Amino acid sequence: MDATTSSLVVAVVGVLGTLMSGLLTHRSALRSKTVELEHARQEKREERQVLEHREMLEARRVSYAAFNQSLRQFHAALSQHYLDLVAGRGDGETRPEVEEARRALRDVYAEAQMVASDEVLTIGGGVVHLLSGVQSLLDPHLREDDPLEELLAEAKDRLGTGSEGLYEVRQTMRKDLGITELPVERPHGYDTPQGEGS
Repeated sequence: MDATTSSLVVAVVGVLGTLMSGLLTHRSALRSKTVELEHARQEKREERQVLEHREMLEARRVSYAAFNQSLRQFHAALSQHYLDLVAGRGDGETRPEVEEARRALRDVYAEAQMVASDEVLTIGGGVVHLLSGVQSLLDPHLREDDPLEELLAEAKDRLGTGSEGLYEVRQTMRKDLGITELPVERPHGYDTPQGEGS
């Protein structure tokens, strides 16, 4: 190969190298841009998921607070009605506070069913059912023909079980929200007034 041919080959290789380097640089820039765009999309998806998770937790927190409060108000109204019946106060008719608390609980429970976890709904639904049973025992229009003393004894037992259920519901809600490590079942003697049974 003579000098002219070899310089021609070198020139052609140089021109091809120059052209190929521009093409490779452009292709590399496109690949980098694609990776960068995909990374930005992934970050936006993750941010959206985090935001949706926060919104769901906030909706649950609000729902759980209302559900817990309504359960406790219904339990308190039933407990007061029970104490009135035991003391012979009142005419035996259901107190308006009981019906108001039951209606409020019904509404809050319906809302909770849309955002609460299955575990909270299972335990909370059990307490709602239990307290409705207590109301049936205490309401003269709903109670059976059993003697009042037997019905009051059963109501007392169910109210005690309901008190334990309130603790379980609250702890299950708190656990679901990730704000407690306490056990779901109430430790012996925890959160009960002295002299009251377990």
